[in-house]
Amino acid sequence: MTTISVSRRLTPAPAEACAGCLALAARPSMMLAAFAGTLVVGLAGALAPDATRDPTVGPIGWSAVTALGIAAFATIRLTTAIPPMPGSARVAAMMAGASVAEELFFRRFLYGALARRGAAVAVLGSALAFAVVHIPAYGNRVFLLDLAAGGVLSWQRWASGSWTAPAASHIAANLMTIL
Repeated sequence: MTTISVSRRLTPAPAEACAGCLALAARPSMMLAAFAGTLVVGLAGALAPDATRDPTVGPIGWSAVTALGIAAFATIRLTTAIPPMPGSARVAAMMAGASVAEELFFRRFLYGALARRGAAVAVLGSALAFAVVHIPAYGNRVFLLDLAAGGVLSWQRWASGSWTAPAASHIAANLMTIL
């Protein structure tokens, strides 16, 4: 009897990470097309193997990490003079969907790929990539703000062991821009 051995690569290649970042950075300015592109990259992040640890903090720890992230974004929102964007239920749903898709890519896929090199590399690398891909949409003037946001979200990924805590915070942060 002959057996066939199939090996599946469990670690993503740098080319896959670069392709996802380029796709996100090149999102068109049309809202619906940008949303569709973001969802495709998020789906790729969801389908990629996740080689990082399972959540180990439990529901109370997860809630605390998530609350700290949301509080950080709320503090920035309440202390800056940025006018809210016009919003609707459709815009809110699209922003929530885009938040989840971005977190699937940056905090599940990319963080997971970088985690083999250590937590610091994973946190800093995924935060930097997050900030860089937002430059085409928001310009260089918000790079440091996006880097700080990516840092908070990546810290949440490390602290909770899950991409879902930063996803919840990212949804809240995006919804705060239309409130």
